[in-house]
Parts: sequence; structure tokens; C-alpha cells
Amino acid sequence: MYENLLNISEAAKRLGVSPSTLRRLEKNGMIEGYGLKVLYTPGGQRRYILDELQQLYSEQGFSGQIGFGKKPALLIRDLTIAFTEPHSQLSIKIENQISATKQLIEEAVSHNIPIIFSITIYDSTNEVSRLWCQKFPSLQILDRQSTWVNIHPALSDHSYDMINPTVHITDVYNREVDDFLKKRQIDTVILAGATTSGSIRATAVDALQRGYRVIIPKEAVGDRNQTLQNSTLIDLNARYADVMNLEKVLKGMKPPIEQLD
Repeated sequence: MYENLLNISEAAKRLGVSPSTLRRLEKNGMIEGYGLKVLYTPGGQRRYILDELQQLYSEQGFSGQIGFGKKPALLIRDLTIAFTEPHSQLSIKIENQISATKQLIEEAVSHNIPIIFSITIYDSTNEVSRLWCQKFPSLQILDRQSTWVNIHPALSDHSYDMINPTVHITDVYNREVDDFLKKRQIDTVILAGATTSGSIRATAVDALQRGYRVIIPKEAVGDRNQTLQNSTLIDLNARYADVMNLEKVLKGMKPPIEQLD
């Protein structure tokens, strides 16, 4: 019935209060006044709805909406074999990310919206790559010649405006990508791919600092577990990006005249 339920510790952490405060609000009949619903598992454990927590977080002074600008671009990150094959040590929890990204691509193509596909690679001759791999040894499988860095088969037939093999954590660190966007007067970047707490988050922060509006369709990004995914999306929406459902993003990609239809 409900998706993305959090336990009381997770909910309290995201709201910046203690679990005992949430229990007290419920006991005093005040919890619903904050727009929160408490659900109970068959074992009697409290669960809170992520969307309601995100709404409350917004009302506390965070999460002003940036919205779409006039010229969007779609940036896809690491929906490659390494991040989507269940047996890979880098794999995210796959749900609807591939199908959602495919819809974004089709919408982008229909409106001539540029698409960049960034692929993390490991380069033993690059100091940044070696340093990142020292912290995150699993990246060693991402040799540029390996099949691990191949684009997921469901997305590999599309003609991307740019393929960006990169040793860097953010898409726009590569000057070629930033120049590509600026040359086309792009003011909005839509982020899809993996991982939400890694490159997606880093790219969102970096893109905002470079003057781009950042849009994240929540169905099109993924991480290695749901708790990390949920907490990162809440924080991204609070500070750096507009996190929206896929339907709303697809609508926002349409030219203004079509949006009025």
C-alpha cells in the first residue's frame, strides 16, 4: 500500500529530533498535526512514510523549489554492467531505474534535449583514479577495456550526444562536459543513474555551484540499499536539487507550449 517506509530511528534522524520526541508526539495525539501518519507492522513496530517526512522537512525551511529553466540536458551516470549486474560488487539495488531512464531518453530525443552518458573508469596511470581506488578498491574492475564499463543493453542502442568516460566523481568536473553544456546555453541538468549517494549527489552539488538547476527523477537513480537511497534523496531535495517523480520530470522536459496542452 505504501512505499519507502522508515523506522522510527530513521525518521527521527531525518527530522533532527529524537525517537522519544516522535513517541511523545504520537502519545499526545499531536503527530497528525505535523502531517505524519504512523503505521504499525504486524510485529508492532512503528513505520513512517518517506514522502510525508520529506514534506515536513520542506516546511521547516528547507527545500525551496528551483524548477526547470529554459534549456535542459539529461546526464546519465554509470548505468553500466558493473552497476546493474546483480553479481557485481558495485551493483545498485535495481528496481525501475533502467525503464525510467529509458523514458527520459525517449522524451529527450523527441524534444532535441542533449544527452550525456558518463561512465566511471579506473585508470592506474591517473593519480585521482588511484587515490579514489585506494579508498574504494572495488573500482579496480572498471578498466576501460573491460565489459564492466559497457552501457546496460537496454540503453546501449541510443545515440548519445556525448559519452564521457571519467575518473572523476562528478560528471561536470570534465571541462569538455561543462563546455558542451555552456555552448548550448543549458541551464538545467536532469540526473539519472548511480549511485545516488555517490556520483549523483556529487554531480548535483557541483552542477549547482556552476549555475545549473538540478532535477532528479527519484525513480531513475539508485543506490546499494534503500535506507541510503531514501536519506540521500531527502538531503538532496533539501539542499541542492529538486527531487521529483518521473511523471513530473517528463512533463517538465516538454517545451512550454506542450505543457499547456
